[in-house]
Amino acid sequence: MPLTAHPILRTAPSRLRIDDVSPARRPIGRLLTYVRRVRRSWRWGVLVALVAAFVALPFVLARLPVGSTGSDAAETLRRVEQSVDRPYSGYAETTGTLGLPVSDGLDTLASLLGGRTQQRVWWRSSTDWRADTITPTGEEGAHTTATARAVWDYEDNRAVVTEADLDGAVRLPRAADTLPPLLAARLLSEARPTQVSTLPAARVAGRAADGLRLRPGDPLSSIDRVDVWADRESGIPVRVDVYGRGATKAALSSTFLDFDDSAPSASTTLFTPPPGARVRYGQRFDLVRQIGRFPDRGLPSTVLGYPRAASPDGLEGIGRYGRGVTQFAVGALPGGSAASLRDQLLLARAAKKLPEGIALSVGPVGLLLTDPAVTGESWLLTGTLIPAALTRAATELRAANGAA
Repeated sequence: MPLTAHPILRTAPSRLRIDDVSPARRPIGRLLTYVRRVRRSWRWGVLVALVAAFVALPFVLARLPVGSTGSDAAETLRRVEQSVDRPYSGYAETTGTLGLPVSDGLDTLASLLGGRTQQRVWWRSSTDWRADTITPTGEEGAHTTATARAVWDYEDNRAVVTEADLDGAVRLPRAADTLPPLLAARLLSEARPTQVSTLPAARVAGRAADGLRLRPGDPLSSIDRVDVWADRESGIPVRVDVYGRGATKAALSSTFLDFDDSAPSASTTLFTPPPGARVRYGQRFDLVRQIGRFPDRGLPSTVLGYPRAASPDGLEGIGRYGRGVTQFAVGALPGGSAASLRDQLLLARAAKKLPEGIALSVGPVGLLLTDPAVTGESWLLTGTLIPAALTRAATELRAANGAA
């Protein structure tokens, strides 16, 4: 059936709305209607390193003085947590210093975490928002509702409509994941009041912002600290800096240069393809899910004393462990896949040959591919652990599976 003959396109393309993609009309099966909550979303900081294995932003801040409110860090943390459903809009820039050793097809991922990303965002709620990524040649807009997600490429005059993410979905990181409110929600989701301290107030996007610092306090964590500044009026995070151990430069920084805490209009987030636009429906290839299809080779319930988190359906081959910002993922790779990855890692300048295998650190994210066991399989471990902790974890995994 030609695309234009599908029932969803009986109206003129210029009037198509992603809200029209209902279970009875959408061409890619039933549409799941989970409401994605930011605070319970997946730990993208760990799994992006797993994907990568397979394969000075100068902040413009006003120099006006900012008075203190006298609020302590615990109160600021509480206000940040309560701001998760508040609307906002603005212009943000993110700078990453993670030089990921990626293969073909993951250039966007490398740019996102190893370069500068500029975005405009209009956030009405977690099920009604829009974020436009600015590129040298145009923009790519992502429009999200409770049931669908549409990505519009201005340069190609093309839109791709897919089902909305499930609650807790595992996927590759997107540009919007690095926006200050979303990034802070992930990093602070398990923070305890005893782990945070107060930072001097700052002026972000011309507005007063109160600061807090999270220190994991975990001797095995490669994250030294997470600094967050929250807008004083709304409590919404407007700047986030993440530092690895011993680093003087943030591994990832995200800040608003323009910010408004009033609700954007519904017409701003609504997606309407222009006349002549190409609209395609389907599911994008997700490398994380492909990796997760490898079988679960007896992953233990705890590693290094960290409990294993429940794996989403279809991703039983990936074990996730940790607490707070200290997180790591584990998977067993068949001989052929492990050998291919091993060859790629050996080309990386920072790769080190250890008795356990090959190790690589990219900022606070560490990776270890063990030497093959007698079965030919190798363990792949990656996350925000110090190198010594990764090697200890590898030893535990092999011992749990009866391998020396």
